[in-house]
Amino acid sequence: MASLPISESAVRKAVEDAVSDLVLVSAWGEFAFVNLPIFMPSGAPATVRVRAHRDGFEIDDGGFAYRELEALGFERSFPSEAGKAADAEELQKDRRRIWVVVPGSELMRAVCDVALASRNVVAAVYDRMIDADAAEIEDYLQERLFSVFGADHVEPHEKVKGASTKDWEFSGVVHLQSGLVVFQAVSNQANSINRASTAFHDLRELPNPPQRVAVVKDKAALGANLSILSQAGRVIQGDQTDEVYKSAAA
Repeated sequence: MASLPISESAVRKAVEDAVSDLVLVSAWGEFAFVNLPIFMPSGAPATVRVRAHRDGFEIDDGGFAYRELEALGFERSFPSEAGKAADAEELQKDRRRIWVVVPGSELMRAVCDVALASRNVVAAVYDRMIDADAAEIEDYLQERLFSVFGADHVEPHEKVKGASTKDWEFSGVVHLQSGLVVFQAVSNQANSINRASTAFHDLRELPNPPQRVAVVKDKAALGANLSILSQAGRVIQGDQTDEVYKSAAA
């Protein structure tokens, strides 16, 4: 039985309903709060506050970026990161907020700019956390690769081109007679896991794909993310035996 065609008006209404949920506005006291489809690394939407000002409107992030960092124990990073983000968008910052005052004609742009700057402050700190976690694993991993396969066979930070033609840099690439084996240090952070998974899937589509090995600190700590990594490559713990390394590369 053929499906009934959807009328143009029905499509329009469905899209309008969906879009109306992308931006949410609420009021509390003198402020209007706006949730935008710009997401913090935690998954929470970026939120800004708007209130009347003698020169138009004052828009700020309500200290939400500061509080996200505070929850991670990185609130001391806020001043420097907020300064960079505010400068990039021509905004202001104080001890806990990113803000700007604009006339009504610039309100829409300012709301977006403050939300994006707030998100970028938190994202910059998250990126450093990921880099620090992965770097700790990577330092250990490279020493193990030299020990297990020999320094002559290991190239740290070598790039390998995937099926998409993108060059992916890996923690270490081992050159064996049987072919290439790429090893990537992966932290428990979602961005680190997603990057490794994307790179591995890209390499898997090559006509003669290299072996792909993710090296983590603790498999159990990955939880459900272990299956994401396992779909595109092998997963081992950094402290496993030399035989596990050789088996993963075979």
